[in-house]
Amino acid sequence: MPATPISLLPANCPFLGREDVLPVRIPQGTPKEAIGGVLNTYGAWLNAGSEVLSTWQAGGTVPRECVDSLAAANTEAYATTLFTTHTDVAWQQYFSTVGRMNAQTLQGALALEPGAARRGTFELLKEIDSSSTDNGTFLKFDAVFRPPAPASAGGNWEDWDKPTRWYVELVPAGEFLVINYVEQTPAAGYQ
Repeated sequence: MPATPISLLPANCPFLGREDVLPVRIPQGTPKEAIGGVLNTYGAWLNAGSEVLSTWQAGGTVPRECVDSLAAANTEAYATTLFTTHTDVAWQQYFSTVGRMNAQTLQGALALEPGAARRGTFELLKEIDSSSTDNGTFLKFDAVFRPPAPASAGGNWEDWDKPTRWYVELVPAGEFLVINYVEQTPAAGYQ
């Protein structure tokens, strides 16, 4: 007899299986491709669950705790897949911050009419410096996050919605790259 599927969410929420929360990974490639991979992955994380949420909405009202639980499941999936460590206390605040931004996107999506655009996007402004060896890829670039319209009003995007300088160290992990270090700071010279 097969085991009963287990939902990642509380019992009063719609069912969410492990296969419904799959993080986008950073593929190996040139440093320029790695920048695209990092921005694509972060964009996927900040938008994670938008499609799931649209199916839930078709079934009626979605309790806020279910949306927050979906964001927590997304955070766990991305943190454990994309970073060299996910248990270090120093990283927990960072993961929680990105998770809160994902929750903002999902809460904003609740206010949208069916079929409306729900995804925020990253825009690469400038590649500053990058290099790659067998041991890792080092990236320095400027980017900006364009939040989805309903979530941008009053949301806290940790200033990623303004030009931001990224410093990223990626290390190989099988077919993919994982983040060993990441830092985002305000980028100067943009209007």
